[in-house]
Amino acid sequence: MKGAAHTEVYLDNNATTPALPVAAEAAMHAMQRGYGNPSSSHATGIKAKAELETTRALARQLIGARSGDIVFTSGATEGIQASIVSALMAARAQGKTGAATLLLYGATEHKAVPESLKHWNRVLQLNATVKAIPVDQHGVLDSGFIREHLTSAVMICTMAANNETGVKQDLVALEQLIRSVNPQVYWMVDCVQALGKMSLNIADTSIDYAPFSGHKLYAPKGIGFLYVRKDTPYQPFIAGGGQESGLRSGTENLPGIAALHAIFSELAKTSGSAFQTEATLWHYRQQLIAALRQVFPALVLNSDIPHVVPTTINFSVPGFYSKDIMDLFDAAGIRVSSGSACSSKVPSSFVLDAMGLDSWRSQGAIRLSFGPAMTKAECDHACQAIAALKAVVSKHCLVLTDATPTLEIHARGLLQLKHEALCSYVLICPDSLEALVIDPVLPLAGRIANIIQGHGLQLKAVLDTHLHQDHQSARTELLTLLGNPCAARGCDVLGWPEHSTEIQLGPYQLTRLATPGHTPEAVSILLYKQQQLLCAFTGDVILPGGVGRTDLPGGDISALANSIRLLAGKVGQHTLLLSSHDYAQRFFTSLALAATEQPLIQALLNNQPHTEWQPQLQQQAVTLQQASSYFCGLVEVSLSDATDVIAPAHLANFLQQWPQMQVVDVREPHEQSAGALAQYLPAAYLAQHSVQEIPLSKLADAVIHRQLHCEQPLLLVCRSGNRSLVACKVLGRLGFKQVFNLKGGTALLC
Repeated sequence: MKGAAHTEVYLDNNATTPALPVAAEAAMHAMQRGYGNPSSSHATGIKAKAELETTRALARQLIGARSGDIVFTSGATEGIQASIVSALMAARAQGKTGAATLLLYGATEHKAVPESLKHWNRVLQLNATVKAIPVDQHGVLDSGFIREHLTSAVMICTMAANNETGVKQDLVALEQLIRSVNPQVYWMVDCVQALGKMSLNIADTSIDYAPFSGHKLYAPKGIGFLYVRKDTPYQPFIAGGGQESGLRSGTENLPGIAALHAIFSELAKTSGSAFQTEATLWHYRQQLIAALRQVFPALVLNSDIPHVVPTTINFSVPGFYSKDIMDLFDAAGIRVSSGSACSSKVPSSFVLDAMGLDSWRSQGAIRLSFGPAMTKAECDHACQAIAALKAVVSKHCLVLTDATPTLEIHARGLLQLKHEALCSYVLICPDSLEALVIDPVLPLAGRIANIIQGHGLQLKAVLDTHLHQDHQSARTELLTLLGNPCAARGCDVLGWPEHSTEIQLGPYQLTRLATPGHTPEAVSILLYKQQQLLCAFTGDVILPGGVGRTDLPGGDISALANSIRLLAGKVGQHTLLLSSHDYAQRFFTSLALAATEQPLIQALLNNQPHTEWQPQLQQQAVTLQQASSYFCGLVEVSLSDATDVIAPAHLANFLQQWPQMQVVDVREPHEQSAGALAQYLPAAYLAQHSVQEIPLSKLADAVIHRQLHCEQPLLLVCRSGNRSLVACKVLGRLGFKQVFNLKGGTALLC
């Protein structure tokens, strides 16, 4: 393989950190030379026991815990379980059960906390009420809510610092509130993101339980520790041989503990430590934010001074979803995260939702997190890598600049833009520098406006195929963004010039065809180029996998059936049909595909009596719409969708066996510019071939203009293997015979 063109910039330290060299060396020494079992009584075991207890003493020193227990665990999740089980069993023994008993947790807590509370509440049959404590717009816990509900609570769980936003809670003020209202409540504080980033002095608090995790602070995964305050109830979560003074059975993870020892020793140094001062960390934060603003001038911080630790930067950019920025950064070798929950639709951050921030900020949130041992050289390199993306976002009009517009290769022809199940289309003529938009949706309005303005295009028309009842058309919004709100004058409700059924755009001709049924005014748009029919925009008349609903106001099942027959008389069996919805990630369909996949449509085309198709067609339309949330996710690959799935480790041999193979990069243009696919491919392949760049947004255009050939063996590649799998399925439906998917994408080639 060719070497990577860039060095990875890792800025996702809140998820996990690389092990510091001293930690890795300590773990290796423990595995190879200090490998004794701390429970053994011989000299090797005694040495191991000394390592164990020295590390425990250092942990006490660092968190300021002069008394209480320090229990080594596998990590924070285990510590959370042990804390919750201990508190809930103590409450049950005291008879504090039932719905009137409360278990409180901060609404922005890591999911491990509320899910553990619910799980053990059910298993231990406390039947208490689990309740989230609201936060304000800064992510700070609502003290009024705590004061109101704490008297009925047996446990309250809070965080020292949030993993997504870096928001820190005022533990001193929180303690005063908690103990003044309910001195007996058990209090757990998640300290995972605190050590090395903010001062901790647990001896001066009444915190009952405090879990810590090693891999968030440069130690290996699989090691952590739990602080338990003296005289606080503790129930061993793991029983067995009685290790850890009977508090946690099982042979101790001595390599991990030795690594913690090395980390703790660095933290305890007064000079020469690998860990930076707090002032230095704040300086790094400002440098990184400045670099981000060079790329995204409209960037908005979702959490900021004075409410945060310095090492977490959570931001959103108007017009961008988190995946857009993650894909761009990942292509450039910059690792960040969205901090968002997984979803079949556009993900949003439950943390930012709890803070009451606008949905665009939640859906576009990016978490950039660096570690407290970051060096100046690493910070400078990260800033340079981020700032270098300014040229990429400018070239592809992701952000408008004053640069002279250039019409790059992918900003011409037909673009298919998608938001969840909604589809919008932009047709661009490079010769006349004109653009036309079909079925614009609000979430895509900003992106479409940037494309048109950024490339210096003249907007010829903004058309809808029907009056959308499930979402608002962005026609007015788009015209306003482009500074031409008056352009809608003289147009009908769908944006067509009055008394006109045709629009010319350079060599393209668009013809309007009335196809009512889904709604009374619905039309289809036939696209010609030099008198040749290229495709048809069918709105909700024919969808990939079905038809539009007719149970909405104005819907007419008989009219829809007649419209499908009319459309069939205008287009060929294999003409691409582009809809305004795509529930199953199929991108487009054709009459031949629709008839094969939906026998009911075949019945319509064959003019069978309506008594045979009308009830089934109506039910099929409703079911398709209702199942949209299911279809938005990726579906399984089958042999008919992708000939094979190629593991990256076998890529070179695979390409040698298929000398005619064409590699196709289906990432979006800005990703291709940020990190070329060629850098990951064998030199022998590149000596004879070039990579074909066909983003998913241009897949329909490529099929229309025959840039891909059915008999050509194709290897499709994206960042993770997900989008290339989708493209394999789309092409497989069209009859492509030899389509391959690179499993794991470029992520496994880095």
